[in-house]
Amino acid sequence: MTLQPKALHSRFGRRLLLLFVGCALVPIAVVAIVAYRHVSRHLLTQSEARLHQASKAFGSAVFERLLLLDATLKSIPPQAVLQLAATHRAAARSADTVPPPPSAALDGRVLLGGVPGRTSAAQAQRPPAAGDRTASRTLVAGLDLLTSRRFVALEFVRDDRSRIPLFGRLERLPRLDPADSADLALGLPLVTSENEEGRPARLYLVRRIDRRGGVRGHFVGEISPSYLWGTLDQSMPSAATQVSVVDDSGHVLFRSTPARQAAVDELIPRPAALEPGDSLPAGVPLVTSAWPLVLDEVFAAPTWNLVLGQSRDEVLAPMAPFTRTFLLVVLVSGAAVIVLSLHQIRMSLRPMYQLREGTGRIAERDFSSRVAIRSGDEFEELGASFNAMAAQLGRQFQALSTAAEIDRAVLSTTDASEIVSTLLSRVRDVYPCSMVSVTLVAPDGAKSLPSIVHDYGDDCRVQVRVDLRSPDVQDLLDGPEELVYDPDEPEPLPSYLAPLVQRGARCLFVLPLRFRRQLVGVIALGDRGDAPPHADDRVQVRRLADQAAVALANARMLQQVRTLAYYDSLTGLPNRLSYKERLTRALEQASRSGRKVAAFFIDLDHFSRINDTLGHEAGDQLLQQVAARLRLSCREREDEVGLAAHALDPEVARLGGDEFTVIMPGLSDPQDAAKLARRILSSLAHPIGLGGHEVFVTASVGIAVYPEDGKDIDSLLMHADTAMYKAKEQGGNSYQAYSRSMNATALQRLTLENALRRALDREEFEVHYQPIVEAAAGAPVAAEALVRWRHPELGLLLPSEFIALAEENGLIVPLGEWVIQRACAQNREWQRQGIQPVRVVVNLSSRQLSRGITDTVGRILQETGLDARYLGLELTESVLVNHQKEGTDILHALRAMGLHLSVDDFGTGYSSFSYLKHF
Repeated sequence: MTLQPKALHSRFGRRLLLLFVGCALVPIAVVAIVAYRHVSRHLLTQSEARLHQASKAFGSAVFERLLLLDATLKSIPPQAVLQLAATHRAAARSADTVPPPPSAALDGRVLLGGVPGRTSAAQAQRPPAAGDRTASRTLVAGLDLLTSRRFVALEFVRDDRSRIPLFGRLERLPRLDPADSADLALGLPLVTSENEEGRPARLYLVRRIDRRGGVRGHFVGEISPSYLWGTLDQSMPSAATQVSVVDDSGHVLFRSTPARQAAVDELIPRPAALEPGDSLPAGVPLVTSAWPLVLDEVFAAPTWNLVLGQSRDEVLAPMAPFTRTFLLVVLVSGAAVIVLSLHQIRMSLRPMYQLREGTGRIAERDFSSRVAIRSGDEFEELGASFNAMAAQLGRQFQALSTAAEIDRAVLSTTDASEIVSTLLSRVRDVYPCSMVSVTLVAPDGAKSLPSIVHDYGDDCRVQVRVDLRSPDVQDLLDGPEELVYDPDEPEPLPSYLAPLVQRGARCLFVLPLRFRRQLVGVIALGDRGDAPPHADDRVQVRRLADQAAVALANARMLQQVRTLAYYDSLTGLPNRLSYKERLTRALEQASRSGRKVAAFFIDLDHFSRINDTLGHEAGDQLLQQVAARLRLSCREREDEVGLAAHALDPEVARLGGDEFTVIMPGLSDPQDAAKLARRILSSLAHPIGLGGHEVFVTASVGIAVYPEDGKDIDSLLMHADTAMYKAKEQGGNSYQAYSRSMNATALQRLTLENALRRALDREEFEVHYQPIVEAAAGAPVAAEALVRWRHPELGLLLPSEFIALAEENGLIVPLGEWVIQRACAQNREWQRQGIQPVRVVVNLSSRQLSRGITDTVGRILQETGLDARYLGLELTESVLVNHQKEGTDILHALRAMGLHLSVDDFGTGYSSFSYLKHF
């Protein structure tokens, strides 16, 4: 049947189509994009360069016009100002009005003027003559001609604040601050601006005139925008270029067409502080450039920033034809690639469909069908290889089925003997042979091993003892995975092959069973013919041997795991799990027989000292010798009391660490348990040698008897543990039988400990103060702070009932800090009430004697405001002796703070006067 595959219906075809299209279009797109970006970047760079040159030229033109404006003011003769002033006064008198002086101050800054004029009164009152009027008109006409194109208005403001219009009239005068007045006094022309909301900025040029003969004041001219910015169109790259001028305070002095200037205004820095040549960031609608116009070299004026912008669309307009051409090329190329790709994909998919159908037939275990591919390329070679593979798979499938059955049989069991039996009975189904032998290697390294031989000729199985030599083991470990021997060769054969040779084997095939660099066993296959083994059969039997090696290794490991799970690796005694199972069986037997069972809990006294002084290796040796003595004492039948019952058979186990247990079943008299306890303590009384040291070890033994002390494992072990701790409280090296009073005491202690953890939060503690009186004067000199616990159920408890418990669980640290804080606060309160200041003394526990105590005491003194000399700390003698090294530094730090230190119970321990001298 001829297949007509459709390219787009195949996932592979779709991926191949995408690949072809991508390989064709992606390079075109990449080249176009790179070219587009390169040309665009070049156009933008050119535009920025033009804008930069234009801004520089525009700034130079504006600067030259400012210089020309200043030169215009300097060219006005003072006599003309006087003549205009006289004309102005005459006009004012004729109108019977005198113009009031302009306002002199605004926002606390002085306007122009401030120095009284020096013109004489006669000159001021004299009316101008006819010739003067003619000269004045001629002068005014000349000034108008000189300044009309450059200024909107020009006035002379005298120091007496009178204004003389030279050309036009100013709507308002600029405001000057003291710094501006100082610059004007130095002769510098001032360029300033006035900004109003919604109106263009007004620019003013101010120059100080200070001449003898009465001309003292300022020329103030409002600069004409058309004159100052008049060359804007001539210096710009294009008519659409947008321009803004701002000062260093961010005020806009000039802008081009407002409707198109919004984008430029967003780019103006506020305040602008740009260097020559700077450009604003890209990625905006405009291509911009800025140029600072520095005026302070000639004028008293801030720096102006010229910002020029040009539309990106205008800059990139030459790229539009390229874009249209690029899109057309991509469309045509893509169409051609798709047509050619579909044709090639259809030709490639036809043999692939045939191979897919052939693979499906093989999946259905049809190995006889073949594929027919006539493409004349690699697909045809692939079809031939596929047919050869199908034939090979057909031959191997039967062998694999048989091997899988053997694998399941081998791997489904964890018994080594069952694994060997399966191998002997089924290995012939995988590898044709006359006989087979399996020899297992013992994990303990034994050299004499049993070898089991199965002869398929007479269907018999025998077991023969063989000697496995060390060279043979080494050859099996380091040699190849398969060994072939010929009995006719002169070389000696390994000893484990002797049973097969004796039965007439002519060709021997050996498979070492190795797992993780260990030899588990050997499989030897013998054939009475001379034909060597087939390669495929060797592969199958090798795989079977690997599975057998894994199964045998797992069986061995499981046996080791069982040993580790139930026995202690250090002492060889049963562990906790084994102990509980044995105790369970003992309790079941005792329940049926009506006898008793004693559970011993044994803990070595001060065992940690051995590890701390002699090391953990010595501690392990000690545990091993203690375990040996416990075994020996439990096997003995006689002691100092008398003959024990013959039914007793104690079992020793190790729970972990230095804890051991003993099960004593079949008891009729509980006193027999006491006899065994005394025998155990006696066995441990003799010294134990550890690496040249003789060590004496003692133990505390707790005994609980079934059923009186517990009817289940957990309660029996718990009560034995309670009795053991009771023996430890009595000093150790003793045994103690469980009683119900022990459980009550332990429960009371647990209840008290739980209540103690919440007592501080519930504010159940109280501080009582015991006065310390000086014997000679009979006056109190201090007070000792004593903590009491007002238990809600037990009433007031003394420190002896809870302090030791607080030290054990660590609660003594927050409790001691609370007592110090309350004592300091109370002492400070007494002082506020006018009571004679005394020192309050607080007892310090050994757990509190750490480097953090200085910070704690310092913080409490600072919070309560108590002077350090009114606080004392009292330490017991044992605390000082046990903390000599670090305690000295802490005591020095506390003493340096000004605290009073004292020693309690001195002489009751191991202290002496030398310690007092030391501290």
